[in-house]
Amino acid sequence: MDSVPLSLDIRIPSRYNPTLPGLIFIHGGGFSAGTRNAEPVQSFLDSMASRGVISASISYALTRKGRGFGCQVPVEEKREAVRHAGEDLIDALHWIQSQDNKWPSDWIAVGSSAGAEAALWSGYLSAPQAWSGIVSFSGALDGQAKVPQYAPPLFAIHGACDRVVPSGRSIHRQCRNDDVGAWELCGGLCWADSLRAAGFSATTWTECTGGHGVCNSAMMDKRVQDALFEWMTLLPEGKNECWSNTQGTLARNVRTKCPQPCDSID
Repeated sequence: MDSVPLSLDIRIPSRYNPTLPGLIFIHGGGFSAGTRNAEPVQSFLDSMASRGVISASISYALTRKGRGFGCQVPVEEKREAVRHAGEDLIDALHWIQSQDNKWPSDWIAVGSSAGAEAALWSGYLSAPQAWSGIVSFSGALDGQAKVPQYAPPLFAIHGACDRVVPSGRSIHRQCRNDDVGAWELCGGLCWADSLRAAGFSATTWTECTGGHGVCNSAMMDKRVQDALFEWMTLLPEGKNECWSNTQGTLARNVRTKCPQPCDSID
């Protein structure tokens, strides 16, 4: 497709902490919609800025605009949309690192929904050594993905009842097996297990009754923000943690299945 000009917004806290990596955020919207300055994104990045974290929120080519991303979109077209967005994310990182300034040398890729898929693609399939960490709000990787030789730490936030992007290993959007768009994905919680099994660190936050809307609501949840900031400060130690939220009851490092049924969750 034709090239389009892309932009990014940089948030530089008045008292930013130079010992922490910066965040590069890529928004969601099914690769067809969404903006870099949507309210959930701004609230999340403003909160991180109050903690001294510098960030950039980027736009990228919406290759599925007017064409959708559903069950009748061939799997290869879906993979291509993720790849294209992931390349725009890497280009943004390279531009930031090329600037003559005192910004951090290390950066974390953060994405929501479709943006999280692009961040995961960049962090584990394309340029793992470019990133200090990956944060996924309701994202997933291709089910055929393999853990690379080097894998940056992961913080995955996901609703256990997500029917759009599965938290575990399942078909995207609950498409039928015979649909051309029946794409098997390994969601954020699934990929975290894969990383741990390969000896890499991963932290998860599971919303036990949460659907796909967690990709937005979690960004504005102070408890998630606090846990994420703590994770950032401990990145060199490579810790593994599990958080779960069950009807407002928060548990830390308790590996239990969410007890609630998902019949009424979107």
